[in-house]
Amino acid sequence: MAVWIVAAIAAVAVLILADPADRLIALSLTLAGSILLSFVLQLSLSEKTGFVSRLTSSTLGAFLVLVIASLVALALP
Repeated sequence: MAVWIVAAIAAVAVLILADPADRLIALSLTLAGSILLSFVLQLSLSEKTGFVSRLTSSTLGAFLVLVIASLVALALP
């Protein structure tokens, strides 16, 4: 869930601060950072059970957040 929040905050920052021509590139870099953050957070936990499920849900949630942000970026002038 923390990865989703970070992805949403980063997506809003990209939509506000990035040049319109570079928004989609910045959002793809945000997705890459979200995936790395997911790995770091999940590997830092001492619990081994459910690693793949937790990693998948973190990454998929961030992906969906950024898909929505990408659609918004395409709709903005």
